[in-house]
Amino acid sequence: MSGLDPKRDVKPMPRLTPQQRIALARKLESRAASGEGLSDEKRTELRRAANNLLAVNKMEEAKHRRIFEEASEVRWPEVRGELGYRHMVHLADVFEGWALDSRMTPEWTAKLVGWAGSMRTLAEEVGSNWDPPRPAGTLSLVGFIGRNLMDE
Repeated sequence: MSGLDPKRDVKPMPRLTPQQRIALARKLESRAASGEGLSDEKRTELRRAANNLLAVNKMEEAKHRRIFEEASEVRWPEVRGELGYRHMVHLADVFEGWALDSRMTPEWTAKLVGWAGSMRTLAEEVGSNWDPPRPAGTLSLVGFIGRNLMDE
């Protein structure tokens, strides 16, 4: 016995980025097309692997598009009475800035970009002259962030 515990000693493979999957799929397809000495079965296997890599990309794109669409449909009903136009536009900019942070997962990036879009849509709906007074009661979390970002 080697004394290795396969469950503990095996390191997970790093996830491939979409660009890496595309590059690898091209290499596999090229190898299948030009592979001297490869059986037809092996060529088919290489082409199937290339197609699978591209299919993973399509599935991830659809997932992120769905997350973005759901996030961009948020209407922020409480925000209309808590934030002015300038707050909404600034908050949308902040959401986009957070989305660009390299520590964000693709899912959170999609959500934040969707939130930015929905916040801008709301700002356009209320118009550039919209400036409600600060509510006397407790603000929603989004209302608090929006006003706090502008030191109000």
